Amino acid sequence: MPMEPRVFHLLHLGYKAIFRAADRVLMTRYGISAAQNAVLLYLLKHEGATMGQVAIALGLKNAATSGLVDRMEKNDLVERRPSASDGRAYELYLRPYGRDTVEKSKSVIRQSNERLLEGFTDEERALMSRFFETIIERAEDFGAHDFDDSEDEIMTRGQDL
Repeated sequence: MPMEPRVFHLLHLGYKAIFRAADRVLMTRYGISAAQNAVLLYLLKHEGATMGQVAIALGLKNAATSGLVDRMEKNDLVERRPSASDGRAYELYLRPYGRDTVEKSKSVIRQSNERLLEGFTDEERALMSRFFETIIERAEDFGAHDFDDSEDEIMTRGQDL
């Protein structure tokens, strides 16, 4: 019987490896983290987004987003302004240094994607895209009660991960 792919484990390891590399390159070249770059990229297309919208778009908790934006504001990357339509919310805008930094970072992202996909055919690349899109879609639909409890003993011993 063939070994089942360890999708959860391999995706986790891949995610960590890619973001460690991105942090290393972006920090060395531009003084920003991958998370900060993600905020800058989002604001490039959604200038004036609220902190809550940024948190949702990037899959972050509100507190994590607040801390991230605090650091970015101190580094002159973004500016926080009170929302005209919601007195409790703040909108985020790129500062000139943030706009310049994110524009420069695009070439690193493009080159990183090229290196990660090097050696894969167009068909394999299309299959990977479909794989990741499907994984994301299916994971979004998970609910706590969607699973059979009969395998809980095996999982608690750390097997099948």
